[in-house]
Amino acid sequence: MIRFIRLGIALGTASVLLACSSQPSTPTQPSSLASQQTALEGSPSAAIQSASATHAQELTAVIGSGSGIVNVTPTGAVDGSFSAQINVAVHGALPNTTFYVQRAPEIGRPNSADGICQRAAGDFPWGPPAPNFVTFPLPAAGPLVTLQTSAGGSGSVHIDFGALTILDGTAFDVMFRLVDDLTSPTNDLRTGCFTVTVK
Repeated sequence: MIRFIRLGIALGTASVLLACSSQPSTPTQPSSLASQQTALEGSPSAAIQSASATHAQELTAVIGSGSGIVNVTPTGAVDGSFSAQINVAVHGALPNTTFYVQRAPEIGRPNSADGICQRAAGDFPWGPPAPNFVTFPLPAAGPLVTLQTSAGGSGSVHIDFGALTILDGTAFDVMFRLVDDLTSPTNDLRTGCFTVTVK
């Protein structure tokens, strides 16, 4: 009789453990700042993984201070070109500072929508001499897009962006960043890697 009770307890415990282990796992959270720095400075295998949407992409300081958010809303263009409404906002950054708004889009090469931003990391097939990050609105003409922070370190900018002809349904990975200097930044805020689909 005692043997059957022990067997029943053991089976009940095993069932509870099995049920707990079969619970759906939660999505992984964005990598920590330390791992983002390693990914951006380290090997290709350490590249930052993609997020799931084009809105509420968090900006995190890789160098310096501040945080923020990027929203990208692809919009349909009559002439077949890619267009998007982009909003960038920061807070807690350097006060009274001009930041250049940049992106590293992966269009027209292998692995363009694999959820890993090889271009931002300078990895194949985007390695030198191609620039990793491109300042808006390049390659289009016009003044470089900047975001000016207030005395409190906050600021925002809206970009009405249009690019060359890209077919509807094309998906590509991209990472955004803000830098206070184009050659030797002392403040560098970046999003994770995320995928945009052309409308």
